Amino acid sequence: MKIREATLEDTQKIARLAIQMWESHKIEELVEKFCDYMSKESSIVFLAMADECAVGFAQCGLRHDYVEGTGSGPVGYLEGIFVEKEYRKKGLAKEMLETCQEWAKEQGCTEFASDCELDNEESLKFHLKMGFVEANRIICFTKKLVDSVIGRTVTVMVDRPLGSYHPDHKDMYYPINYGYVKGIMAPDGEEQDVYILGVSKAVEKFTGKIIAIVYRNDDVEEKWIVAPEGMTFTKEEIKKQIYFQEQYFDSEIVM
Repeated sequence: MKIREATLEDTQKIARLAIQMWESHKIEELVEKFCDYMSKESSIVFLAMADECAVGFAQCGLRHDYVEGTGSGPVGYLEGIFVEKEYRKKGLAKEMLETCQEWAKEQGCTEFASDCELDNEESLKFHLKMGFVEANRIICFTKKLVDSVIGRTVTVMVDRPLGSYHPDHKDMYYPINYGYVKGIMAPDGEEQDVYILGVSKAVEKFTGKIIAIVYRNDDVEEKWIVAPEGMTFTKEEIKKQIYFQEQYFDSEIVM
């Protein structure tokens, strides 16, 4: 077994490993993320190889903003580390971590840091075993800035027009136009999905105003409701028109 620096040609291998740790993502999404990440001079990924097979990876980079518990900068930061089950307890994770730390030293770092979720006991034990000292425990907060989106004019690219069927679920009929806003990324990492109301025929593209947002309490996705300028709908009217798809989710409409 050996540890080597990954190249852009290895992104598929890295993504296949990473998806086992970050299950909410898609392979294609991870490939794109690692391509972007590895294109930066301040980031690097190492692979653990068993013959020609990648069995683990470690992702690290430089953080120039404040890192909890440190007093210098930049700080080397372990962004992710993973080893296939059958290759664990062989020292591979430790070896990859040490390789990351050596790389950070070469970049002029005098400190190295990492993090894990509060309930990830396995990761906590690994970090402590590797010589990390717990610096702090925090709870992070977010808040939706609804007013910054509602009322905005957007152009929607329609990929599921009125009268069409879902590409994977053939029994799902679209009674309204449905599409996405190009270049605007949603919480699920994909381009922002949109329900178009107030348009009675199939269209390929539509420009209108955001009148509401649909939040899914049991999913990371959120949907925008877009309508023609000056046209309004009540929550109940919106709910009825998007029921064909939102019936499968615990959704909340915010206006």
